Amino acid sequence: MRNKCGLLMICVFGMLALGAMSASAAPKAQTFSLLEVDSVFVPINGFPTSNASPAVGQGFVTGGEMYKWVGGKKGAPVGHVRVVCTVTSVNLTSTGGSAWTQCEVSLFLPGGVIEASGPLNLTAGSDEVPIVGGTDAYVGAQGYVNHKEIGGQNSNSAVNIFHITN
Repeated sequence: MRNKCGLLMICVFGMLALGAMSASAAPKAQTFSLLEVDSVFVPINGFPTSNASPAVGQGFVTGGEMYKWVGGKKGAPVGHVRVVCTVTSVNLTSTGGSAWTQCEVSLFLPGGVIEASGPLNLTAGSDEVPIVGGTDAYVGAQGYVNHKEIGGQNSNSAVNIFHITN
């Protein structure tokens, strides 16, 4: 669950500025992968830090570093991410279920900030979160981030594949 927070951290956003882009031009269509390594996890309103179920209205703040991710290997650092999530529904049983959050993600990169916002299922191994805009080189960015946890349930790492459609 902790890593999900990062996705959207996370997640949600590693737009690598590989080339200079005009602030007035729409971002070019591109797909790239970043490794998210979360270093901050702050529970809000009693969000559980154990295996207990969260409750609607609880949440968390996460933050971490983003690295290039090529061929399954961690590369150079490229930015950082900040995520705020609020639990919106919980339907967990001993055999499964779901716990949904609404998350706001800001990804800080050398070319500007990418913003992502949307629902995230804390019990799923992966999610897609909409990219809703950005600043500087990422003004008008749209698309989605595929966020996938790696390293097990208590890992603080995720791979984020960014699909910028414009």
